[in-house]
Amino acid sequence: MIWMLHVAGSMQAGMSETIWLMGMEGCQIHQLVLWLLLLKKLISCLADIEASSKLCLHSSKGAIVTIFDIEKDELLRLSDSQLEELIARLAEAEVAANGHSPAWVSWSGSINAPDEGIDIHVQVPVDTLNTGFLARPDTILQAKKHSMPKGEITGEMVNDGVLSAMISGQAQKGGSYIIVSLADDCSPPMKSARIQAMRDAAQCDPANGNIYLDFYDRSKLTQWLRQHPSVMLWVKSKLGQGYSGWQPYGAWSNPPQDADDTLISAPGVTATLPSGKGQKLSIEDAISPMRNIIRSTAKAVRITGLSGVGKTRIVQALFDEKVGTDALDRTIAVYVDTGAEPDPSAAAMLDRLIAEGRRAVMILDNCPSDIHSSLASKVSAAGSEVSLVTVEYDIRDDKPQTTEVIHIEAVGPDVAEQLVLRRFPGIGQNNALRIAEFADGNARVSLAIAERVEEGESLAQLSDAQLFGRLFVQRNNPDDDLHEQAEILSLVYSFSVSNTEDGHNELEVLGSIFGHSQRQLFRAVKKLLDRHVVQKRGHWRAILPHAIANKLAASALDSIPVSQLRATFEASGCERLLMSFAHRLGLMHGHPVAKEIVEAWLQPEGLLGRILKLEDTADRMLGYIGPVAPEALLDRIEAELSAPDFEGMEKRHNPQRTTTLNLLQALAYEPNAFDRCVRLLIRVADYEDEKNNYDSVRNKITRFFQAYLSGTHASLGQRIAIMNECLLSDEAGRRSLGFRMLSTALEGPPWTGIGMNGFGARPRDYGLCPNHDELVEWRSTFIDVAVRLGSSGDTDLEGLARQTLAKNFRGLWHQEAMRDKLIDAARKLNAHHPWGEGWKAVRSTIYFNYTKTKRKDEDDIEPLPDNLAELERELKPVDLLPTIMTYVLGRGGDHWALDSDLGHEDANKYSEAEKRLGAKALRLGEEFASSDYELDELGPNLFSSDWMPYRSAFGRGLARGAHDLRVGWQKLVDQLEQLPEAPKDFSVFGGLIEEAISLDPVLAQELLDQCAHHPQLRHVLVYLHSWMEFTEVDLDRCMALLKEPDIRPGMYGPLLWRGEYVNLPRERIVDLAQHLLSKPGGDDVVLDSLSMRLHSKDVSVDTLGLELRLVGLRAAIQRLQRDHNEATGSVDYDMEKVVGAALRFDGNEDEKLEWLGTIFAVVDESYGFIHTFENAIATTAELKTVEFLNAAFEVSKENDRGRLFFIRHGGLRRSPLAQIDVDTLVEWCRSRNDDSVWAPVAAGISLWSKNGDQGGVAIMESAIRLLEAAPEPATVLEVFADRVKPSSWHGSRVSMMQPRADAIAVLVEHENADIAVAAKSVSVKLARWIEREKAREKLEDEQGEQRFE
Repeated sequence: MIWMLHVAGSMQAGMSETIWLMGMEGCQIHQLVLWLLLLKKLISCLADIEASSKLCLHSSKGAIVTIFDIEKDELLRLSDSQLEELIARLAEAEVAANGHSPAWVSWSGSINAPDEGIDIHVQVPVDTLNTGFLARPDTILQAKKHSMPKGEITGEMVNDGVLSAMISGQAQKGGSYIIVSLADDCSPPMKSARIQAMRDAAQCDPANGNIYLDFYDRSKLTQWLRQHPSVMLWVKSKLGQGYSGWQPYGAWSNPPQDADDTLISAPGVTATLPSGKGQKLSIEDAISPMRNIIRSTAKAVRITGLSGVGKTRIVQALFDEKVGTDALDRTIAVYVDTGAEPDPSAAAMLDRLIAEGRRAVMILDNCPSDIHSSLASKVSAAGSEVSLVTVEYDIRDDKPQTTEVIHIEAVGPDVAEQLVLRRFPGIGQNNALRIAEFADGNARVSLAIAERVEEGESLAQLSDAQLFGRLFVQRNNPDDDLHEQAEILSLVYSFSVSNTEDGHNELEVLGSIFGHSQRQLFRAVKKLLDRHVVQKRGHWRAILPHAIANKLAASALDSIPVSQLRATFEASGCERLLMSFAHRLGLMHGHPVAKEIVEAWLQPEGLLGRILKLEDTADRMLGYIGPVAPEALLDRIEAELSAPDFEGMEKRHNPQRTTTLNLLQALAYEPNAFDRCVRLLIRVADYEDEKNNYDSVRNKITRFFQAYLSGTHASLGQRIAIMNECLLSDEAGRRSLGFRMLSTALEGPPWTGIGMNGFGARPRDYGLCPNHDELVEWRSTFIDVAVRLGSSGDTDLEGLARQTLAKNFRGLWHQEAMRDKLIDAARKLNAHHPWGEGWKAVRSTIYFNYTKTKRKDEDDIEPLPDNLAELERELKPVDLLPTIMTYVLGRGGDHWALDSDLGHEDANKYSEAEKRLGAKALRLGEEFASSDYELDELGPNLFSSDWMPYRSAFGRGLARGAHDLRVGWQKLVDQLEQLPEAPKDFSVFGGLIEEAISLDPVLAQELLDQCAHHPQLRHVLVYLHSWMEFTEVDLDRCMALLKEPDIRPGMYGPLLWRGEYVNLPRERIVDLAQHLLSKPGGDDVVLDSLSMRLHSKDVSVDTLGLELRLVGLRAAIQRLQRDHNEATGSVDYDMEKVVGAALRFDGNEDEKLEWLGTIFAVVDESYGFIHTFENAIATTAELKTVEFLNAAFEVSKENDRGRLFFIRHGGLRRSPLAQIDVDTLVEWCRSRNDDSVWAPVAAGISLWSKNGDQGGVAIMESAIRLLEAAPEPATVLEVFADRVKPSSWHGSRVSMMQPRADAIAVLVEHENADIAVAAKSVSVKLARWIEREKAREKLEDEQGEQRFE
């Protein structure tokens, strides 16, 4: 008997398979075996066919199936009213997307329903509107579920030969009329015929030329729908296809059906906005600024506040046009409660919105802090059209650099009382007030209790405990077991109702405390969930709000021995529960048992005693328990940081450091702990580089000295005392920190803070918030400190204090109440000795604040106050020394403010001012040289390393005005030698020599010879020479130093490339370059200099010449051999320029091969993993392709497969083959007569290109050419498939893989049968990969988002 089975695949793909089975009649066992084999093969084929057909669906459409897509035929299931509402919602979204209120759209299902049979009417009050779907500002859309052929169209528009009055009215207004037919799906000719039928029908009206007519079929409606994610969510929910948990704008706070849901704006709820100096606004006043923040910020917005204060309802109100004015666009709102196990996850949804360029406001309710931080970073980095608003009951530091934090707070019972009366109108005013007062204004607690109040019952006589017990009443009787079980569950911040990965069951552990079984606790959780006392996220549960949880936990702590609690939670395998227990204790700072446990943990040998060596779980516990025993915690931190062996903490990747510093910042909030905390922070700062700003502890310290948002309530006196300790310290680092404190205290506005973060359950605000008079006192006190230091007689203190006050002068002047104080301070400083920095600050203030400009509002500029003008005249330096100190040796920027001729109108005003100031400095140098002053009277600034741009001109003036130039030079040298070792600037020497060359050339040469032997000046010898007069004699002098081991090569670089040295013989330049290669680091100097020589030059011109090209190649070889690590990329840039120039022209062939050999020697040494000099290597591959490829495929036992790994890209961002012309690669592959080379080459070429503006991807044409040329295209396609998986990515990996897989799937229709078959096979594999990756991402997102901590 012969059995035949024909399995047909996708007809489009041409896939079919026939399986023949042959067996002998009567041999049933044999037949059974054959049948089993057939079944196995059939299942495999069907799986492949299904995967392949899915991919063919992608490729046949030529588009990516996005998260916001729908099959057009699905819309056929909409009812008449749903279709009408869909079109109305689309019109609202379209209008809103173009900057107008959706309220300009009315429809029969809305409050403002139009009459006369109009379904949807758009009436935007503008002259023109053309959005792509709405062509006129006045548009009527008629919704038709049935088909609308020509006859139906005529009947709809014309009655007894007269155009419908409604349509005629549109014609007279120049409006638009659109028929939307769901049943029709027209070809272009069919659609044209329908539009023509509409035009024919309108011909009977005299105004028919004014109306715009259109016909939307099902395809057009679907296209429109795809533009608006929020509307897509709505329609999918109506079709039963909604993404789980995701909603468009609606009643997100879930009020009971038909209940009043208007926003309660009683005075009991306040909002604190970012950068609002901690000011609390009523919700009514806060709505508008909250909307503005969401509209304008590029950051995520975080709404924090305890559970039950109405955060969700407030966010909902931001989109409600009935609340305030200028509501957010509700048509782009996309909402989800992350506790509702959303699918797709929040991360996947955000990735897709960003990838598709959607305009949306994404609202994540109950969003954990770490998920917020992750998504906030994405939004901030993407700079996209997506705004992110997250809501959470927890209050913590939410990365303010990517977040605007808005805190909602309930004060008093008013709002909760009104909400109870609204939800339970029969409960009575007195009962509602009693419940709200007991719940401390928490709406969720209030509603949970009110739900269990009998009609007519009075609560006036119930104690707080009895009232709280109402949460656990069962059929009018107290359910003691439920109460006790709730207490057990509340001991931890959250718990799992499933087994953990290691097999532990947290309900079983918790139940053991009171002898309840896992099943009993599970049932209790279900009951508490129904009563809104438990919330869920995935398999995680938590007793919420905290007002209930903390009360229950307090009762549990009172009834369970401490030893039993510790034994239960500290047992092996319970690390997560222990951390969660610590989290709960952290919210119970007033409970003696919580304090007892925490203090035991903080003993030197206790669970958390070794603070600086805690592992991850214990470190997180430490962060939680700080509020419970702050004194014990501070004692323990102090002991650790004050230990004799403490030598600082590693800054990067050190969670212990982060936790310790955060705790010290939090503890410093209290005045009684401030001094100790800041001194400990200063001790940490002693061990850190003050120039390294990464997570700088100095920044944390100085923030305490802000007038606002400081995060502490320490008194002004406390802060002054700490600052004085630093300023008077013998350690330079501490003095510098003291001046940073002083500067911070004088700065602002604006002020920025770290956000208002709770410390456990201890209420916190932004710190001290001075009123106007207190701010005046604050600033006056710190100004007095600056004046005291600035006239102290201590040179170091004086200079920095004077600079600090000068830097903040203009900002302080803005506050009128400070002006007299500033003028008095300026006069005191100037009386001690002239305050040049202050004069410059005053001039800058006058220039910006009181000088008329080209601004339109120039008439509104405040006139220059007489007292400021008088102060400017008083501070202006008159004597020679103060003038020099101001014009030449003054620190800080804004030197242009010293120019008396600076105007607003001149486009070149700053460069012209620089010329005038240079001339001024030269004259001052002349005057000084001819005066009786000595150089030591100018102080150390003459050679300071600070930026002072006019010292060279001053040096020229010293030479020009000197009575005896040789004597003047020697005095300058003597002055230099009296100063201690420190970084210096020698510009004044360079200026003097430059002028000496024109005054006395012989002496100038003698002085330069002296410089060559001077221990300090010899290190800057090249810079001391005049660029314009540099001779071979000068070159000899400079090169003579090269042999000295302490001379660094950097100063010689300009000689190789600057145009001023072009007069030097070329052979001397080449000789210098060769000598530089013998110096440590000289190769970098040569590469940098030759790169500068090549800058902006035509690459087809041999700019370097044969000799310098040779030196450049040797420099590259030497640099790569010496060290193939390079962090900045600057050396790679230089090397690529130089190597490119060397390889483009003939000559130096041996060195070219040596360079190539060096590359692959490094590749072999690093086993193919090289991550630097990418551009230099790629250019080499491009210009010496055959030699490069031959070397790359020269595989031996020694290099194994390292070279092939390198070709694929190794550690580089892209393969070195990516820049090589593919046709050249094809020619080389064919010449090898080795089929095995095609796959590695395919792994290295550029493969993907963008396809349109919608995030599509295509295979590059060059890659297709390689595929078509390959003798075995299946092998090349397998390599392409491997490259579908990105090696690095941000966000969803699937979002990158799917478009690439779609691009490969297009090849199933390739005219080459071998390629088509291979593409089909590869596509099946890719479909499996993507499905697995989707499952992995979904699980990962769920694990990340579906938890409470």
